Amino acid sequence: MFELIKPGTKVEFMGMRRVFVTASALAVLASAIAVLVFGLNLGVDFKGGTKMVVAFKGNEAVDREVIRQAVTDTLQKVSGATDALQVEVQDFYAGGDEQNRRFMLYTESVSLLSEEQKEKIAAAVKAKFGDDTAVNPPTEGGDQFFLTFAAEVPIEARLTELATLFREQGLERVTVESDKVRDLSMEFYKEVNLEKVDAAGSPQSVLDQIEAEDAFKKRVAEFRTKNTDTSFTVKIEELSGKIEKSIRALPDVGSRFLEVESATSISPSVGSDLLNNGLLAVLYACIGILLYVALRFDFKYGPGAVIALAHDAIITIGVFALTQVPFTLPIIAAILTIIGYSVNDTIVVFDRIRENVDKLKGLPYERIINVSINETLSRTILTSGTTLLVVIAIFLLGGGLIKDFAFALIVGIVVGTYSSIFIASPLLLYLHNMLARREKVAA
Repeated sequence: MFELIKPGTKVEFMGMRRVFVTASALAVLASAIAVLVFGLNLGVDFKGGTKMVVAFKGNEAVDREVIRQAVTDTLQKVSGATDALQVEVQDFYAGGDEQNRRFMLYTESVSLLSEEQKEKIAAAVKAKFGDDTAVNPPTEGGDQFFLTFAAEVPIEARLTELATLFREQGLERVTVESDKVRDLSMEFYKEVNLEKVDAAGSPQSVLDQIEAEDAFKKRVAEFRTKNTDTSFTVKIEELSGKIEKSIRALPDVGSRFLEVESATSISPSVGSDLLNNGLLAVLYACIGILLYVALRFDFKYGPGAVIALAHDAIITIGVFALTQVPFTLPIIAAILTIIGYSVNDTIVVFDRIRENVDKLKGLPYERIINVSINETLSRTILTSGTTLLVVIAIFLLGGGLIKDFAFALIVGIVVGTYSSIFIASPLLLYLHNMLARREKVAA
């Protein structure tokens, strides 16, 4: 029978602890310097940007790189950016529709409107409708103007006037909405969602929904013509329009393009909050693990486990700073996964140490730790090795964000396995010896 690690293996891990602890300290320092010098290449989630779902007719393969390059070239040309813009294209599955192919497109661009254009548009609105018109232009790269008029105005007529005015400013894609009509739409969608839940599985439900939607459209049309409003929202969709044009112009692929199904923008401030919350999640995970290990074993086991986790997270982040691979929300998820995986390895070693403390009474604590690591070495290598093979396959075969996620896991699994042996265990030995010396002094 083949055995990866023979029983009775006696590698002197604790004898090498000073070398590896020093190497780890240097690696952590290098990672911190890399983050300070190079910074993280923050993705759309944290830097702000736009996510779009684009649909293509049929199930035939579509080259994501062709789409990515076309969108990148268009955005650079329109925005005048000299640096490469971050654009990612991922497969996107919409439940129930297997006839068409969809992709989630990420770009760091939020809007194509410059501050000068916003000011010009605001001035044009006031010039046409009066200085008492309140104009709130988009902030942080947004794409919505919020207009409030001094008096109630007919909705239908004002929608037409606003759409014409904004198009005269050179904007091709404009959607104008009355706040009252929007509120009416929200009420309708609430009713429809409740009806869907009640009529789930009923053959008649689909026909009922179609009839309800037709009735609602008539209701909205009548509401617009008969009512007035003071507040209107004008949404600029130039970014979606430019991207759609660039994809339609592609040979072969363009003829299959259907539409931009949805577009969601993330402002820089929201992205910053997401980054802070993500890093706090990592911190809270470490604190929770410290408490768990301290309660599950003994206080002296906790600090070693948590410092090993911090070591893994810092080095992984440092690698991302050095390689400039986009740092996104999935990478935060990967770091949390790494923390969970690493602590699992550490717990296995610690559990064997605790067992051997009773089993090998009389042996020095350093020797007990060394025996425990050797006894769990086969399990550690096999578990980490098989997991690593799967993650490497994802890294090689996946694309875009899933590839980056796999890259983070590869780094984390290697570093996490190393830290369970060469960081957590030596720190446990150090704390044990320190507490033993204190007990002697107290005695």
